[in-house]
Amino acid sequence: MNRCQKCVLPEQTPNITFDDSGVCNYCHTYRPVSYQGEDAFIARLEPFRNGARPYDCLVPISGGRDSSYVLLKLVKDYKMRVLAVNYENPFTVPQARTNIKNACQTLGVEVVHFCNGDKNHRITFRQSVEAWLQRPSPGLIPIVCIGCKPAWWHIYGVARRHHIPLIVSGGNPYEVISYKRELVGISRDEAANKAFYKYVYAIRTMLQNRAYFKPRLLLTMASSYLLGNPNSLGLKLVGRNITWLELFNFVPWNETTILNRIRQELGWDYPQNLPSSWRFDCRVKHMVDLMYLATLQLTDKEDFYAKLVREGRMDRATAVQRLTLENKPQIEEIGILLDQAGIRDTALVDALFAQTAVSQAAMETVG
Repeated sequence: MNRCQKCVLPEQTPNITFDDSGVCNYCHTYRPVSYQGEDAFIARLEPFRNGARPYDCLVPISGGRDSSYVLLKLVKDYKMRVLAVNYENPFTVPQARTNIKNACQTLGVEVVHFCNGDKNHRITFRQSVEAWLQRPSPGLIPIVCIGCKPAWWHIYGVARRHHIPLIVSGGNPYEVISYKRELVGISRDEAANKAFYKYVYAIRTMLQNRAYFKPRLLLTMASSYLLGNPNSLGLKLVGRNITWLELFNFVPWNETTILNRIRQELGWDYPQNLPSSWRFDCRVKHMVDLMYLATLQLTDKEDFYAKLVREGRMDRATAVQRLTLENKPQIEEIGILLDQAGIRDTALVDALFAQTAVSQAAMETVG
């Protein structure tokens, strides 16, 4: 496999080209992340400190590393009175639930748990996977994750019920995967609030596969588009008096700092059978990785680590080494996921494993 000589994006990346030096066009057009600074973040928090309310802000927490770190920072570093909220995703791994419990107990934070229709989430996941397997398309892979998107509606609802005017989340600017935008015709440089509305373009591809046209699945997709992101129209209307901030738009994301602090101060951990702590908390991510490996021979980690290399936060050799280790299908975790979702006929999934296995040797060869 040939990779960019500056970052680590492979030749299979959608719409990638290389110059005479082997450097990709993604590198040439990359815009470094500009942080507003911690002082600016603290200044944004100040107006929301109000002793007349029981809580100053709300933090959605999944048990993953970034949301746990945000909760830690808000409580210990910024002395905010925080209410945590957690969507009980049916595909959440037990360690993530343990992390939430440990973090909230250690920090003395109350947590609100809610379900967003456990049965509905399982069914929509199963229907989206079965539809995709009939006609695999890398541009439609994100649909398998729509089941948890409407949870944002409930998060805003919790904020409104408790009269909390501020939500702080842990979205990471490096996790905006560039090639996913390329797959649906959106510019890599498009602002997040504008790019969100353009994902409707994926409907053009979906129209070619009638298996997606199931009432429950279509309804969930519609609600995900209207209510599944703080940038969505529905949440902008419902949450017009609620401010949404992301810590990592102000404070640089640093994996070592994050892991050191949450491990030492919160007792945070991730399953040691997994090669990476990134997005370990939901098993659906393993299925998504398998689907991208089978169709594009890459995963989100390629784009994520490529950005870290460009930003000088990881050297290229380390990124390649991690990709070789981490881009291996998690067969056991995917098996548990399929069983949880009620997917009994795994013949097509087995074919994905076989297809991915053929390309593993090539993926381990760096050009």
